[in-house]
Amino acid sequence: MNRKILFTVLVLAAVLVATPYIGIAHAGKGQTKQYYEFFLQGTSGAGPDTTIKLTKDNILQIRNYVYTASFIEVTVGETIYHPDPASYTCTMDFTLDENTATLYARIHETFTVAGGTISQQTAEVVTDYGTLFNGGGNFVGFGSGTLEGVKIQGTTSFAMTTLGPGLDRVGTVMGWP
Repeated sequence: MNRKILFTVLVLAAVLVATPYIGIAHAGKGQTKQYYEFFLQGTSGAGPDTTIKLTKDNILQIRNYVYTASFIEVTVGETIYHPDPASYTCTMDFTLDENTATLYARIHETFTVAGGTISQQTAEVVTDYGTLFNGGGNFVGFGSGTLEGVKIQGTTSFAMTTLGPGLDRVGTVMGWP
């Protein structure tokens, strides 16, 4: 694999999840909305199901890239939770159009908190990939188990600056018990 592709994969993983990120979500009507913040630290790498493919049109496709958590902090309203990092699972799918330097990412993550499970999905776009870049997208999360009926949604934004990568999620949560 050439160095450009490897560098692309490593920087992408660092930008999207290897750095701490924060989330807050806007929720629907009829239920109390609360502040939601999601902070995560850990490492990323290829897993047993990871595939990397470069098409003849110069489109890099990476599927099932894995992220492993070492620290999680979730804030709902004024309550702070520290879920077990072992409960966190994450796979990421990336499509990098090297012709336009545009990166598309979809992140699927699940973790256990407050006796239930939260599943979050994020869709993001990065422009000017490979230089100082920025982008964003949307995320949505749903609860199951004791968190059945919980909904989290909002926006994500991230940027590569001279200080390094950063990612924020902004919105609210509703239906929290």
